Amino acid sequence: MSQQPSKPADDPSGRGAAQPRVSVVILTLNEEINIEACIASCAWCDDVHVLDSGSADRTRELAERGGARVHVNKFESFGRQRNWAIDHIPMKHKWVFHLDADERFTPEVVRELAARIGPDGESIDRVACYRNPSKMMFMGRWIRHAAEYPVYQVRLFDRTACRFQDHGHGQRELTEGAIGTFDEPYLHFNFSKGLHDWFARHNAYSDREAAHALADEPVGLIEGLRALMTGDGTERRRSLKRLSRRVPCRGTVYAIYQTVFRLGFLDGAPGWNYIRMRAIYESMIATKLALLRQEQQAQRRPPGAGATP
Repeated sequence: MSQQPSKPADDPSGRGAAQPRVSVVILTLNEEINIEACIASCAWCDDVHVLDSGSADRTRELAERGGARVHVNKFESFGRQRNWAIDHIPMKHKWVFHLDADERFTPEVVRELAARIGPDGESIDRVACYRNPSKMMFMGRWIRHAAEYPVYQVRLFDRTACRFQDHGHGQRELTEGAIGTFDEPYLHFNFSKGLHDWFARHNAYSDREAAHALADEPVGLIEGLRALMTGDGTERRRSLKRLSRRVPCRGTVYAIYQTVFRLGFLDGAPGWNYIRMRAIYESMIATKLALLRQEQQAQRRPPGAGATP
């Protein structure tokens, strides 16, 4: 059963603020259930683009009907897809916001966009990009504690000063400029296409996360603890993620940590259900990582070693 996102806010334009000089790029693949509401939340923007990965449904048709310009490129990874958009989409503005089809702008985000990006199209903070928080929505409510709010991703950036690289199933920013932090969160309806879709996506994500974890394991325990104690919020979260790979019974430990120490119980039944699904995902990563380690050790073993006489 799908989790339908709520209708966009009555005032998605952020009325009362100047129009932000920002282009929007929406990444899609078979998003006919989401794309109309997503584009409606972009009503404030005069330059909306959809970058489709080859949808077999009505995504592109509905996007064009909603006023977006549609482009098509085969999906290889999030980092490459975002870089393709930078390199190939003729955007009107230097500043770009990357949105997924199951995400929505709010009037508060639009007003902050107008405040941060001045009428000259430059950041008043003199940064190359911004980390943006999001609100995870599930079972009709915001999952504040269980989803570890605020979690940040760089979504708003100067396309002349920022690119992306693949990292696990997602991406990280590449920039030599300063990074700012947004206050207002956009909305994320991660379950809008139902639980079957969520589990299918996270099965694929766990493959990439396990492969990345195996490649990232040379990072030592001491380095990880040091970053956990001294880094900023984003770096501490990344370090905690690295260290969690060393924990046995990873799914169970995750569930206890999120429920008790992250106060996930305050999110009620939606929070508990979210934690249980995320615990399954964490267990999938741990199991796949164990299998990859076993395969790696077998490849390093001298020919004939360990064979039965």
